[in-house]
Amino acid sequence: MKEQLSNFALAELYSKSLVLTDDTQLAAPLHQNEGKPKSGFLGNYEKKIIVGVSHANNLYLDDNSLEFLTGILGACRLNMAHIALINFHHEPATYAQLKNRMQPQFLLMFGVTPVQIELPFIMPDYKVQSFDNCLILTAPALASLNKNSEEAKKEKGKLWNGLKKMFDIK
Repeated sequence: MKEQLSNFALAELYSKSLVLTDDTQLAAPLHQNEGKPKSGFLGNYEKKIIVGVSHANNLYLDDNSLEFLTGILGACRLNMAHIALINFHHEPATYAQLKNRMQPQFLLMFGVTPVQIELPFIMPDYKVQSFDNCLILTAPALASLNKNSEEAKKEKGKLWNGLKKMFDIK
């Protein structure tokens, strides 16, 4: 019997050595992968949470941003098994395509705007918006939040307030 490692396991094992080159073939895009949305994301998607990012130089995220994201998830009592991490730079998809294929209950976007995924509205960062049975929250890119400046600390506080509302954290 052939054993196959999940995308998450491979990314964890080779986090410092996997490099996306021009000739690398990515998994089939979400909109072309009939009935199998899992190939275009990292994580197990156990709680119907999509985390969207946009990174040109990484398949998903750089190590620092991934560590920061796992810290954010941990604060929300979540982990990578609960989410689908999608890099919209490499896996472009509209909200309608995501909804059709994955039926998300939560959409958390870092550095991805509502316009990029063709939502029919705009919204300010950190404000939770309910749309089509999905709670949506946008925020700046993880790299801009993952700093030690006073401004970044204020932004992290705004993010935390939005996440508490989104995930009903007391």
